[in-house]
Amino acid sequence: MKRISMIAILLGGLAFVSCKKEQKAATVVPAEVVTEQQESKAETSLSEVATGVSDFLKTEFLTEADLKVVAEADRQFRMYLVDLNNDGKKEIFVSLVGSYFCGSGGCTMLLLDSTYKLITKFTVMEGAVFVEPTMENEWKILNVKSGGEWKKMVYTDGTYPTNPSILEKAPYDAPSGHAEVVFEQGNTLDIYTF
Repeated sequence: MKRISMIAILLGGLAFVSCKKEQKAATVVPAEVVTEQQESKAETSLSEVATGVSDFLKTEFLTEADLKVVAEADRQFRMYLVDLNNDGKKEIFVSLVGSYFCGSGGCTMLLLDSTYKLITKFTVMEGAVFVEPTMENEWKILNVKSGGEWKKMVYTDGTYPTNPSILEKAPYDAPSGHAEVVFEQGNTLDIYTF
């Protein structure tokens, strides 16, 4: 009988200790703290992406000669992240700001992959880019306005067309109502420097 009582006491003690450990692990974190942590992580991610874009611009995109003549005021960019090929990794639209990169027809815009490799260097881009949910060649269709006409840009052979002004008019008069708008006028996207 003593042996059975001793085993019962030991088992009861083990159950009590394991319940106490489980209670300690189940700490409740207030929703405000979780939201702040998520926002902080998102901000850090954007900051890291901006640093990657800045490094790309200084080391791979621009030459030493370019860097010598680009005024400090022109060393700015905006960026917008969107997954264009549904691979779970966001591509990066980079809109270069300033007179060195802009002319009467528009500005230079870049499209980079998630590892900061150049996909497309767009020239004379003006206004917003509309990213359609529909895809061709396993990439989303882009719509831009150029010369007062809508242009349909389709990814082909590893890139999008670089100059929308030379494309034929799109077979429609406006992007779909389901398009994601990149660099929409009125958006207050952060400006980063390089």
